[in-house]
Amino acid sequence: MLPELPTSHDPHVRHLRHLFLAVVTGSFLFLIPWIGYLSATLPDHHEVSQWRFAWVGFDGALIAALGITALCAWRRLQIFIPWAIVTATLLCCDAWFDVVLDWNSTGLSGAVLSAACAELPLAALLVYVARKMIRLTVMIAWQRAGHAGPVPTLSRMTLVKLTTEETERDRADLPPPDGHGRAARRDNHLRGARPDPHGRPGPAQPYPYDREHRHVEQTRGHRDPDPDQDHHHDGERR
Repeated sequence: MLPELPTSHDPHVRHLRHLFLAVVTGSFLFLIPWIGYLSATLPDHHEVSQWRFAWVGFDGALIAALGITALCAWRRLQIFIPWAIVTATLLCCDAWFDVVLDWNSTGLSGAVLSAACAELPLAALLVYVARKMIRLTVMIAWQRAGHAGPVPTLSRMTLVKLTTEETERDRADLPPPDGHGRAARRDNHLRGARPDPHGRPGPAQPYPYDREHRHVEQTRGHRDPDPDQDHHHDGERR
């Protein structure tokens, strides 16, 4: 049994969406003055006692993210997409802090070279592959939802547009125009139809009660002949 798709009109879904929008929008509005405050109050020079632990911990998290991303890629798992985006973000942060924190030191050239030749290209590759996989997933969902026409770009695609037509079809319990939808497969399964080698449903067989109904009608036809036909034959015999 397929799970029921949540709709945008569900009160629980609407409540969670409003809560999420409030948190994200509030965080965005809070960070705007916070950046101004930091730019005016932070000193140009600051000494820390856990410098080594901070960088070792960050690089450890980056290595773990890279390993999980590679494992998901080898196993062709859909969860590769978020892990690739997380790893790309960590790589960009690593390049940023390497270059900025070594700005007035002898290690600036090495930090710039590492960012330009290793960290940023790898981050761009991960984002590119993740985007291609998201695009492929959207195309599959678009076709299964029964939409006609080209697939919109990711920047214009909405979840409501992707699922509305499929939800309405399920509510009406009608097959899509090609006749190979969920309702048609369910109906043919009840009728005992076998799919063809390409996975499409084969010709439907009559329901059991249809066969019984036909048998009864044929039996009645032998027992109860047409009165007009009998009258015609009786007239000929007379």
